Amino acid sequence: MNLDQLKTFREIARRGSFSEVARQLAISQPAVSFQVQKLEQELGLRLIDRSQRAITLTAAGRRLLRFAEAVEKDYAGLRQDLERLRETISGDLLIAASTIPAEYLLPSQLARFKQRHPAVRIQVDVSDSLTVIDKVRDNSYEIGFCGTPPEGHDLTTFNLARDELTLICFPAHPFAGKREVGPDDLEGEPFIFREATSGTQRTLEDRLTRAGYDIKQLKSQLVLGSTRAVVAAVAAGAGIAFVSSLAVPQNVSPAPVVPVAVRGLDLGRDFYGIYRQERVVSRLLTAFIDFVKAEAGQRDRGA
Repeated sequence: MNLDQLKTFREIARRGSFSEVARQLAISQPAVSFQVQKLEQELGLRLIDRSQRAITLTAAGRRLLRFAEAVEKDYAGLRQDLERLRETISGDLLIAASTIPAEYLLPSQLARFKQRHPAVRIQVDVSDSLTVIDKVRDNSYEIGFCGTPPEGHDLTTFNLARDELTLICFPAHPFAGKREVGPDDLEGEPFIFREATSGTQRTLEDRLTRAGYDIKQLKSQLVLGSTRAVVAAVAAGAGIAFVSSLAVPQNVSPAPVVPVAVRGLDLGRDFYGIYRQERVVSRLLTAFIDFVKAEAGQRDRGA
């Protein structure tokens, strides 16, 4: 007994005609008769009363019909369940990210991705930008997000978001009452910096160099390992700092820090998603990359 035989038998019972079933199933009428005979031989019982002009099921035929209809229903349910399994994206997603993407950009995107794919388990490990690049490059992570574009062509890169570095000071600082200051005003001020391998610090050095200033001319008061720590230190009056505009507290009264414009400095920068193209083999990673790109409205470059 197989599914084809049960389907043929169901159609005979429903349509009441061997020839009609043959046309419906696109097989010959002898093939229809043969399948019924095979069922009767296997079960050892007559399923159709052949003494009647119209097709009439025997008691055994009626019982088999109930079984065949139940099988049809269960099989349809099975196909739906398997289709849902095929469409379900699940698994572990391990992400390397520098502090700004990890703390300010990814959380909301990951929440939306989880809403679409609740079976996915996500972990974000935070480090500086250069470490993120190294970890993706050596295959420790399938995907990373950072504030420094990777050198070379082994990693595929796409833009995650646009950002701008902002000078912040504590409310009692003399800069707090000014709309903007000039680069020369920064000399002698106690600065709080990120570590040299952070994307923020590297961007700051690059932008100052482009404008003709040497970051070594700025007085380093503290070097801290996260943007939140830098903002907290500035708020405590330890110095001033350049941080991501995303990290500047908004709608807080009284404001713990005050942003100040710096005349003549282009402090814009991008954040990047990076991955090895050859590592994109799972449906989970493919779906996540497509999702983040769609949110960012960006396309690949490099690689």
